[in-house]
Amino acid sequence: MIEEIFQDLDALDLGRSVVDVGAGFGASTEYLLRRGVRVCAVDVDPGAVTSLRSRFRQFVEIGMLRLDLAPAEALPYRDAACDSAISVVALHHFKDVERALLEMERVARRLVVVYDWAPGAGGVTNPHSPEELRQKMETAVEIAKTLGFEYTARRLWYRLLKRKTL
Repeated sequence: MIEEIFQDLDALDLGRSVVDVGAGFGASTEYLLRRGVRVCAVDVDPGAVTSLRSRFRQFVEIGMLRLDLAPAEALPYRDAACDSAISVVALHHFKDVERALLEMERVARRLVVVYDWAPGAGGVTNPHSPEELRQKMETAVEIAKTLGFEYTARRLWYRLLKRKTL
């Protein structure tokens, strides 16, 4: 399922540097590093950041990966720090979706793209119930649309996308 999301991401020009928000234990970080982009991976979980540091030590050492412990709502990067900002299946964990989306916009120069679980994924690809995911998705989509994001739905996931004008 996550490979389907990565195939969708393949079609997008992310640029040469990406902020990976809610990086977790590294599926999206690994995908981005394989694409050859510089990555700033951020997560609120200290265990996840420690795991990323161990797993991708060589990329940290050569300057291709920066790791930070911070919430999505307060990214520790300057304005327009990276070409793009992404988040892969973490949005349903964010405490303040609007603030997180605004932060992602702030740090990205060209593109913000967010993927999260659709209700059809509930209990199948993750432990959340379809109803819980439906409520979180509806809230996120409503907020994102007011901020100018495009919404695309699939059976198991959805995407929020905003292209910034340069």
